Amino acid sequence: MVRKEKSAAAAFLESAERVEWVEVILRDGRTLEGNVIRNPIRRTGTVVNAVQETRHDFPLDDVQAVRRVCDPRTAGLS
Repeated sequence: MVRKEKSAAAAFLESAERVEWVEVILRDGRTLEGNVIRNPIRRTGTVVNAVQETRHDFPLDDVQAVRRVCDPRTAGLS
């Protein structure tokens, strides 16, 4: 069995599932913000944005970068 090496972005996406709000940058230039759901069997991911009520699916291989950003639902609450 040949094991495909994970990209750094895909590895971080795996840990991003435990983070409340992230920004996912795809290779085609799209930027998606929200909560990440990952399907490792199908090699796809989904970003669900509860604020804008949107959902975007993408192949995990299309992820260029992932970063944690401030959750707009809790911004300003302190």
